Amino acid sequence: MEDQKQNSTRDNDNIEMNVNGITPTGQPDLKSVMRFFVVVFIILLLFASILQAWNFEVGMILTQVIFILLPALWFWRRHRVNQVTFARLYPLKAHFIPAIVILSASMWLLNLMFAALLVSGIMEFGFEPVVVIEPPQTVQQYLIYIVILAVFAGICEEVLFRGTLMPAMEKHGLVPAIIFSSLLFALFHGSFLNFVGVFTLGVVIAVIVIKTNSLWGGILYHMLNNFYAVTFLYITGQYEAAADVGTEELLIFLPLAIIAAAGLYYGLRLLHKQSKTEPLLRNRINWLPGGWLSWPLIIGLLIFLFMALLEMAIGFNWFNISQI
Repeated sequence: MEDQKQNSTRDNDNIEMNVNGITPTGQPDLKSVMRFFVVVFIILLLFASILQAWNFEVGMILTQVIFILLPALWFWRRHRVNQVTFARLYPLKAHFIPAIVILSASMWLLNLMFAALLVSGIMEFGFEPVVVIEPPQTVQQYLIYIVILAVFAGICEEVLFRGTLMPAMEKHGLVPAIIFSSLLFALFHGSFLNFVGVFTLGVVIAVIVIKTNSLWGGILYHMLNNFYAVTFLYITGQYEAAADVGTEELLIFLPLAIIAAAGLYYGLRLLHKQSKTEPLLRNRINWLPGGWLSWPLIIGLLIFLFMALLEMAIGFNWFNISQI
């Protein structure tokens, strides 16, 4: 019986080798994936702004593909992982889609209201929101934004974070992998104002990927989240339209926040009910993987702090960016 099991395992390995064209060697370690992360982060910081200043639409596509997607694919090849099992490139089962839609809409609303409250609060001290992305003005531009910011970003960023970074950390436990990869996801976006929103977005997407056992679940969620954001930009016409709302006016949306929180709870319950995985917190030992504090993380934190400080400096008009 034991011989049959070993033969079966060898046969499965041979099948995986034939499908992927490489011999599966297991997961890379935390040190290698952290070095990889900081290199990608630095390269993105150096070249992405140049491309996007040249042409925003084309520059965003090139940024996502060249500096995010291709490095992740190279990492898979470099460590000779089995792409399907490592990145969970399994088909997304249709019965998970309602939970993903409910969760994406609920979390986006909660993050929007939290961000609006935060911006409104610091605006009392003279902060002026920085327009990072100009709102689409025409239907054609709106559709282009959906393709760039929802489709391309949804695919490329998920392949990097939930398809590459998170799986490399899972030998330390699922919860530490979720938390730490989401922290890197938030640092990667380089915004103090959006840090909490991006971190929670990363956590929810990571849970969805694990619960559905499909990276496509995370990609769908990410696409929907960015689709809501692009649509909101198109409807409001400009960032200032949302930022000009005062703290007192935002209290009017409290019932909407309650509905969104209820939707989040229901979506998570539905996702757990449909998934075959056990509750993630049941076997949690640590919140962060062993060896998480390392020189690549310190460099990543310093880069993030620089970008966050620049965001605050521009918002508080500590210097005139047009003179730089």
